[in-house]
Amino acid sequence: MAQKCGYSRFQVPKGRALRWAACGLVAVTGVSGCNQKAEEDASWTPASKVCQSTLDTTAAAAPKKIAGTDEFTELTGTNDAGEPNKFSLKLAAKHLHGTTPQRNTCTVYKADDKSGHPLIDVDFEASVNHPDQAGALTTHQKDRIFYPMGVYARTDADSGADLFFRCPTKGAKGDTKYVNGSMFTSGNQLEGDTTSKDLMTILNSVSRHLAAELGCSDEAQLPSEIPAPVTR
Repeated sequence: MAQKCGYSRFQVPKGRALRWAACGLVAVTGVSGCNQKAEEDASWTPASKVCQSTLDTTAAAAPKKIAGTDEFTELTGTNDAGEPNKFSLKLAAKHLHGTTPQRNTCTVYKADDKSGHPLIDVDFEASVNHPDQAGALTTHQKDRIFYPMGVYARTDADSGADLFFRCPTKGAKGDTKYVNGSMFTSGNQLEGDTTSKDLMTILNSVSRHLAAELGCSDEAQLPSEIPAPVTR
């Protein structure tokens, strides 16, 4: 897929792209045009503390590597419902069945970035099903790499990652069996040595903590270390 606005080659959902465009300025300038209350915050956060400190030691090294820095910022302020924009496991779990604007995501920027493009944007959504990894292996593009984790795990070059895992949850429109963790990256924020494993390491670490929050760690089958990729 063609890159858009310097973001990943994953197809960015419209609602997510609009949120980046309207709310990304919160982290950069403390000003937002989407009715969000934001406070200017000139401080920075190390990788080990972003995403509510859900990156373990190995995972915390990945943002530093792909960004070339250990100084980051996250969205501040509140959304239209009065809830914090900053990522929390409790809010991510609460809004798994919500729409894109309702869901609580981990959106991380380089502290010195002025573009408003996030380094990573991690989102979790309840799902009734998951892609067929076995089938995808027979037709996938060469820059897509799959891992034997959860029920479906893949990265797309250095552009982002998807990770589906078993975790039954209940929503207003019904029950679901899976959670889809997705991570988008902005190509213009990455250093040249970004690898597939770096991206999956970040997404897996946050996913493991969310699975624990939801009480489905055993079912999720998310390893503490990233295994070797699946080969065809």
